[in-house]
Amino acid sequence: MDSELDLEKEFNGRALKFIEEAVATEKVYVLVQDKMCVQTESLEFTREDDEPMDTIPLWTESYIKNAKTWAEDYASLEEMPVSYLIEEFLPEIEEGYCSVGLNWDQDGIGRELPPFHLVQLLVKQVKEGKISEKDLDIEEA
Repeated sequence: MDSELDLEKEFNGRALKFIEEAVATEKVYVLVQDKMCVQTESLEFTREDDEPMDTIPLWTESYIKNAKTWAEDYASLEEMPVSYLIEEFLPEIEEGYCSVGLNWDQDGIGRELPPFHLVQLLVKQVKEGKISEKDLDIEEA
């Protein structure tokens, strides 16, 4: 049980770092293969038919090494401005029923959030300058 809590704390820590660093540097990184963002099956979210959602992992500068290790030579890392992330990318993948992975480790494991929730957290970070682990919690409808 303690190891599960430790793992959750680690995932949340990397997610918080993603939001803080994305706002501070105004850029994030996505893996691209054949001109498409790399997607994988979600470990946290399912569709209405109980199949895993697709997840698009993103990283900030501090975690680029994890992205490169996870992708091996199958994909290239591309920089994305945070303005594009918020205004275009996240709304588009929200429509596609995808979640977003935040600063995953080298094995492709970490926290996932729905795109709209990530937009809210990025905006809160810009406006208030601080988010907490509690802000990562997703309200159940």
